[in-house]
Amino acid sequence: METLHREILEGEFDAEGRLPADTKVAERFGVSRMTSRKALATLQNKGLIRIEHGRGAFIETDVLEYRMASRVTFPQNVRANKQLPSRKLIHVENRPADAWVSSCLDLTPGTSVLTVQLIAESNGRPVAFSTNFLDLPRFSGFVEAMGREADVESAMEKFGFCSLWPGTAKVIARMPTEEEAKLLDQSLSRPVVEKKAVEVDENGRPVWCHVTCYAADRMQFVFDGVEPGK
Repeated sequence: METLHREILEGEFDAEGRLPADTKVAERFGVSRMTSRKALATLQNKGLIRIEHGRGAFIETDVLEYRMASRVTFPQNVRANKQLPSRKLIHVENRPADAWVSSCLDLTPGTSVLTVQLIAESNGRPVAFSTNFLDLPRFSGFVEAMGREADVESAMEKFGFCSLWPGTAKVIARMPTEEEAKLLDQSLSRPVVEKKAVEVDENGRPVWCHVTCYAADRMQFVFDGVEPGK
């Protein structure tokens, strides 16, 4: 692990940042495959590499600069980092609004809401997992409006919301659940940043709320200040 760590810092791997397979690492150092896997897992826990199932281990270099408290959308944030944004639809269901959701959306507790779970990616790499809540029947047909690309912004425009404003948000750091770690392709020992937030229209009325779990070591969060006089 120490040797590989030094070699990573000295830039001794290829341009793609791919490390040798665990079998090659085991052969090179004369150890068991289990030992080589432990060494790679330790490097991943330190945030130096990421292990992608079916692809191998890669040096962790790209950190996404992400504006949290502004009107910049996820695709805009990713493109500002010269990367390609994408989303995947994970799950959709109607469920009764709990106390937090009903409070955010000004609904009676137990009112049916559309719940949409998404994975957000940067250059095909998962960076956030979100559970989004929308009022029904106001947003009936929202999932169909997103289309195959899970284009949230286009769907919002179809419902008359060309721009949204950030409302109240709470941010904490915590350890991921097994499901979150799997969806974000990270280990259970690496923390995530959770944001619970509501977004509003130009008149301050709530549009939707969401709980978003970010892969903390892949993001650098930026909180923009308010310009004087605004």
